Amino acid sequence: MPRGKRRIVDDSQENLLDITAKLRTAPCVPALREAVKAWRAGGYKGITETTRLLLNHWFRTDHRLANGRPFGWHPSQRDAIEAVIFVWEFEKVRTRKGLLERYAEDLKNVRLATYDEFARYCIKMATGSGKTKVMSLAVAWQFLNAMREREEIARDYAKTFLLIAPNVIVFERLKIDFAGGRIFQVDPLIPKELKIFWDFDCVMRGEGEKAHAEGTLFLTNIQQFYERGGREDDDEPDAMAGVLGPKPPAQKLEMADFTERIALREGRLLVVNDEAHHTHDEESEWNRVIRGLHARTPLAAQLDFSATPRFQKGALFPWTICDYPLKQAILDGIVKRPMKGVAKIHEAKSDHASVKYRGYLIAGVERWREYRDQLAPLGRKPILFGMLNSTDEADDVGDWLRTKYPEDFGGDKTLVIHTNQTGEVAKRDLEPARRLAREVDLPENPVNALVSVLMLREGWDVQNVTVVVGLRPYAAKANILPEQTIGRGLRLMFRDIPAAYRERVDIIGNKAFLDFVEDLEKLEELQLETFEVGRDKLHIVTIAPQAERAEYDIGLPLLTPALVRRKSLAEQIATLDVQSFSCPVLPLRAGDKAEKTFRYEGFDLLTLQKEIEREYTIPEPQTPQEVIGYYARRIAQEVKLPSQFAVLAPKVRDFFEHKAFGRTVDLEDKATIRAMSTNVAHYVCVQTFRKALLNLTIEEQRPQLLDPARLLSSTPPFPWSRPVWEGRKCVFNLVPCDNAFERAFAKFLDSASDVTAFSKLPEVFGFAIEYTDSDMNLRSYYPDFVAVDESGTRWLLETKGQETAEVERKDEAAQRWCEDASELTNTRWRYLKVPQKQFEQLQAATLADFTMLHV
Repeated sequence: MPRGKRRIVDDSQENLLDITAKLRTAPCVPALREAVKAWRAGGYKGITETTRLLLNHWFRTDHRLANGRPFGWHPSQRDAIEAVIFVWEFEKVRTRKGLLERYAEDLKNVRLATYDEFARYCIKMATGSGKTKVMSLAVAWQFLNAMREREEIARDYAKTFLLIAPNVIVFERLKIDFAGGRIFQVDPLIPKELKIFWDFDCVMRGEGEKAHAEGTLFLTNIQQFYERGGREDDDEPDAMAGVLGPKPPAQKLEMADFTERIALREGRLLVVNDEAHHTHDEESEWNRVIRGLHARTPLAAQLDFSATPRFQKGALFPWTICDYPLKQAILDGIVKRPMKGVAKIHEAKSDHASVKYRGYLIAGVERWREYRDQLAPLGRKPILFGMLNSTDEADDVGDWLRTKYPEDFGGDKTLVIHTNQTGEVAKRDLEPARRLAREVDLPENPVNALVSVLMLREGWDVQNVTVVVGLRPYAAKANILPEQTIGRGLRLMFRDIPAAYRERVDIIGNKAFLDFVEDLEKLEELQLETFEVGRDKLHIVTIAPQAERAEYDIGLPLLTPALVRRKSLAEQIATLDVQSFSCPVLPLRAGDKAEKTFRYEGFDLLTLQKEIEREYTIPEPQTPQEVIGYYARRIAQEVKLPSQFAVLAPKVRDFFEHKAFGRTVDLEDKATIRAMSTNVAHYVCVQTFRKALLNLTIEEQRPQLLDPARLLSSTPPFPWSRPVWEGRKCVFNLVPCDNAFERAFAKFLDSASDVTAFSKLPEVFGFAIEYTDSDMNLRSYYPDFVAVDESGTRWLLETKGQETAEVERKDEAAQRWCEDASELTNTRWRYLKVPQKQFEQLQAATLADFTMLHV
């Protein structure tokens, strides 16, 4: 989810806007948050090497999609998958009872599970915060461990996955991501060095399996496993069913083919429930189906995903292990910010909805028109959503919109979705509704307004809803979950653009509807901002290049990467001299001198043993070849080159035979084999080779020139919510700035007499320089500004508040890029870093004033 300026994740830094600890949550969540945070800070102890490699790839490596745009998982998604890995893999808590006993702060009023045969965790994530991304992370984690780890570990992990949707609309939304394994191809989920293990297929409901695959994900909706019964015994009101879907019935059909196909597969099953608030009843057929699957194919775990995992009286599922609340998602800009419209509008005395609510409808249309005009330069179209009391009212308002505003809402530009008494979409509207769910956000789709009796259920994840007009009450007895209702309009419109833009959805409604919105505020402990309908005009700041400013356009050369990861280290490994390694002498027998004098990384032998006891274990060895082979594989994994196993093995043998024990030893001796097999020997061997090889994994290469001058004017328009400077010497209408310091620096560049043109380098432009972090991960660095001085020299400029080791590596990479660009283009490029304190003290008048300090 590429949002805002990308920064290196610093796990030691607190997020000052993180308020999750202050909000009410499920009983296990507070203690788990602290435990996972400490576990992360401690280096993820007690996990498999496969999991370690995945976590490093996902969260400590910068990624770019096929279109060149940066990609990164949001911290909330990282928190969610880390919580799952921590509880299941590190803590090995595989029952809900065990979870509560270990982490619940207060067991008062907590419901204990009636059935508790397998691990079951709930992940609570606000609507629109990317639950599907976390599902894909969980699948990759389980499957790759099942494929790569040794048998006694791998057998606990799943190779088969069942993803269950509550209805057809959610199924079709998930199908977009999982059909053909799309999400595993588009998102950078699988490290290159692990793709050899990725033999995986995704099978949609109604599809047959293709060629056999080691791993398979089956996607269906729960109705595949049972038929809908009547509603005679359904105690959920129609209104609630309209939002959450009908209660799963008790009448069971003969199991569909997925059950048999899953049972034929070897190994364990991971079940993932989307919109899992439907599973609150332990006796529901949904839960019975899963328990039946477990009886035939043992479950590794069941993961329940929902924005609102609550029982009908409001309590959160006690097996919730992660909670990313709506309030936090709004603060983080992961969803739109709901804004309540304040208006003194009187309802007319009429039986016709279009007359009775005309004031609200006109206000909604006028607000929608403001969005239409503001979004036009950005190539996006807004959606107006209206909620009425009955299908007759919906038809009346739909006809009124088409007649009153034919240009905006005439004909198929307004779509009325009917629901029957159960809250389901009427059969005659089902196919248009399905098509709408898939296509309504597309620019070519004609629909500008949706009118319905209820805010549409899960799966209606329309991104372009900007105005909601609510004209119906929701009775308290219906136990409607407010976030499920308002949440349909919260998904971001600009999630594909890495820009610092704060999106919003405006809510206009009568008192009955706004009273319901206030329930959301109470439930989520938030206070929505307001705007005065008809007076507070909408203004979206759009940054766009201006044709009349072409003289200030700047072109940046496009170079091939200067750093690449080597595909082979065979030659480098062959020249390694293990005798030159710096490492402590390992003890050969208990009580020998090496045991008493051992020191490594500040630890004595006993302390190091305790420190790594959960992290380093190897199978009981019988021969030295087994130990050497195991260590060679582990070292190859550490340096992300698993194909180097064969060339590493002889070096590992030399290390143990001639170096590790301070003298030459007989590797066939049983005492030597035992000494080689200790956790400490394991740790020292792997880390010693890792240090020797890590710097060799990245190869510098001579860049090639792909484009001598990619112009800033090629940047597409983008919205912006942070500070701006109205610059004269910039090709953009406004200079987008991330903070007050950048704005002050932009003002300086604009006034500097020796600067002829400058610009902030917006991330949307996509200019980045590769560098390596301290763990030799390839990262992307995005410089702040570019400028041209009066001599024609081009400058990459970085404004910096504080210095870190990471900053030094970026500086070196920028210097190297400037040298390469200068040589390849015959145009001088230079790099300059401007620390904030220096900027404030110097009060420079020209760019040259800063360069003099670096001479």
